[in-house]
Amino acid sequence: MFEIKHLKTLTTLASTGNIRKAAEQLFSSQSALSHQIKDLEQRLNTTLFIRNTSPVKFTAAGRLLLNLGEDILPKIKATNTALKSPDLSTSPLKIAIACHACFQWLLPVTSHFSQQNSDFELEFVDESFEVNKPQKHHEHPVDILFTDEKLSEENTIYQEIGQFEVMAILPNKVLPNEASVNSESSYRPKGRTVPYLLPEHFSQFTLLTYPLPPEQLDIFKLFLTPAECKPSKIKHVSSSHVMLQMVSANMGVATLPDWLVTSTTKQSLFHCMRLGEKGIHKKLYARYDQNSKQVEMIEKLLPEAIKEFANLYTG
Repeated sequence: MFEIKHLKTLTTLASTGNIRKAAEQLFSSQSALSHQIKDLEQRLNTTLFIRNTSPVKFTAAGRLLLNLGEDILPKIKATNTALKSPDLSTSPLKIAIACHACFQWLLPVTSHFSQQNSDFELEFVDESFEVNKPQKHHEHPVDILFTDEKLSEENTIYQEIGQFEVMAILPNKVLPNEASVNSESSYRPKGRTVPYLLPEHFSQFTLLTYPLPPEQLDIFKLFLTPAECKPSKIKHVSSSHVMLQMVSANMGVATLPDWLVTSTTKQSLFHCMRLGEKGIHKKLYARYDQNSKQVEMIEKLLPEAIKEFANLYTG
């Protein structure tokens, strides 16, 4: 039967008009090209073009093969180009984290994943773009964004990682009570200890937060701002680990995911309280583009992340 080289010969012959020019373009001799065509005609037991015509005229059988060549050869060329493209070479899976506290449990996951997939590279990207509004995939160099905000975006998948509650973290000596609200003394010995915090309690707290605008912080968006309350002072702290140390040293209070303090609170360095009677409950998502070139690797990583997040509560 015929081969790819035969299709290339016929399409070149059609574009040049004669065997001599076709041979020159294919870097072959005229006799070798004539022999190749004659051999193909013998295989197929049919004539492919009419000799001594200029430009060359194809028979019905020749036209059939020529049409096939004109259809398939550009696809083969495009595939070869794509296979050699840098875009197809191994590129890092770029991860961004909008949930600052997630670094603590996510880094071990990515480290283990990299070890299990030694030919694949993971890279953390500085989270510098706006997470509170939809982003098109090409607008930032991120393959996965871990976030607790779910937006309506075309071609975007939000894979739920797990649920958590935002808790207030207070020094052990700080026990707010009913009498402390709207009073000059922050923590009066008299009065019944409250089972949860109200926005008003924060008016006498130094609040430790990540260095972000208030409108991007849950404690403001979901608790203080709607109640038109503000903390006494705000101190920006870059990491949750330092934040917890400052709380234990009675330098302020913080609001963090419950999983972050589950094990640490056993050391009796501080205690947790619910924000409001019903608490603030949120979900953590992994956001990625369903058309991403990395989608196969993304969907291989996410089950590991989901499993590890669940272990934060069982472990």
